[in-house]
Amino acid sequence: MSVNSSNFQALFQKLLTIKLFGSAPPPVPFGKKPTAASLAKLIAPGANALPKVFQDNYSTPLQSGLPTLLTRLSFPGDLGVLEALTGAVYQQTQKANAPQLHRFLAVISDLYRSFLSKKRRTAADFPLVEAIPPLAIFQHSGADGPYTIPSDDTESLFGAPVGVVSLPAVYRDHPLLWTSLSHETGGHDVIHADSQLMPEMRAGVVAALGGPSTIGDPSSLNQTQLIALLWAYWLDEAAADIYGIMNVGPVFGHNLAVFFAALNAEASHSKNISLRTVSGFDPNDPEQSLDPHPTDLLRLSLAKGVIENLNGLSSASRSAYSADMDALIQICAPGATNIQVAGIMHLGAGTRVPIQGTFPLADMQKTAYNVGKFVATQSFQSLGNHSIQDIETWDDKDEQTAQSISAALKSGNTIVGLGDDAQLLAGANLALLDQPSLYNNVTSLLNDALDASFAEDPYWATPHADKAYLRNVTLNFKPRSPLSRRAKA
Repeated sequence: MSVNSSNFQALFQKLLTIKLFGSAPPPVPFGKKPTAASLAKLIAPGANALPKVFQDNYSTPLQSGLPTLLTRLSFPGDLGVLEALTGAVYQQTQKANAPQLHRFLAVISDLYRSFLSKKRRTAADFPLVEAIPPLAIFQHSGADGPYTIPSDDTESLFGAPVGVVSLPAVYRDHPLLWTSLSHETGGHDVIHADSQLMPEMRAGVVAALGGPSTIGDPSSLNQTQLIALLWAYWLDEAAADIYGIMNVGPVFGHNLAVFFAALNAEASHSKNISLRTVSGFDPNDPEQSLDPHPTDLLRLSLAKGVIENLNGLSSASRSAYSADMDALIQICAPGATNIQVAGIMHLGAGTRVPIQGTFPLADMQKTAYNVGKFVATQSFQSLGNHSIQDIETWDDKDEQTAQSISAALKSGNTIVGLGDDAQLLAGANLALLDQPSLYNNVTSLLNDALDASFAEDPYWATPHADKAYLRNVTLNFKPRSPLSRRAKA
């Protein structure tokens, strides 16, 4: 596609009406000093509503681990985390949010299974990972934005090998914003399921960028080595972006740009489109920990490095989307020449490396591009000497499906059954980047399709009777395309 500045501005303005950091129902149902007994009573009804696989692997360990959980968390600072961990269960019985939560869970399940389903990994000769899709919650406060608590963290906290994805409740009626889930669910949760993958990725990136084999004295590092360590520090978030592109396609970059521009505008009380060219630390953080996300603007160059190396996508599509990333950079940061970074990089085993400086934008963009290319194309031992594209990538079939969905949405036609959830999200993004005035209608049609996805999801669908005889038969039907890629995975 080709980015239209006016349409991008219109979609940006629409997102500004959502109050992205605002609060919305459901309220937090416990106070600042919850007890294990009160929490157990709160989550019991929701536990009964979960499919058994989630009861066995999440709600039961949670219930028995509540005393330990309350001891390990720090209050009031971790009340939001406690809300997420318990709300993933108790929100199952809150009827007011049920349709939105079901759609949310369907998207999470689809994105997760794309990389971790046993059927797909067996076919691709990948190491198998016993993994269950994350649960979900609509968080009362949007202050922290979308985030995930990966399964390795929940297992450490209370023995549950199931992650939780938190989405601000103000996003629940805006599935376009759920495209970011391909970063959270299709990224963080999947990467952490392959336990040795991230260390191997980090070591590979450091070596590819000319970083040090050992850190030693941080003050002795030259700029090349420092930047290599910077990308190792950023890699968990960078790889999540890369997995997101594999899942929902190059339009992930467009969604990221407009979403983060809206976040930046609301945070700075501005109405201007901008992506940050600085990376710093929370002023309230005594550790001065550097933001673990790559600088906003560099994430588009990272995406470009991935897009140009999607091995199943046509050269014409790759070139068009790559040009879009360049156009978005100009729209979101016109005249930018430098990237500023300041903070402490925590690189494991008590290693703290300070970084502070101003770096040429062109050099930093080239490095971001190379990181995207490396992660998208490199074979990793922890993946059985495969690249991540050997199990999931965005190819011409996905692109054609997304374009067909976009066309149907712009014509006001149903998209139920036209693609899997990732393709549905991609098609909705394409439609709204072209005709942002259709936001409400596109959202309604997308919701219908996600309702159908939930009803057919292998984890969440309710059982249907296998009837031996159909008493009433009709031949009056409207054909629909089968769900593709991973609906049956």
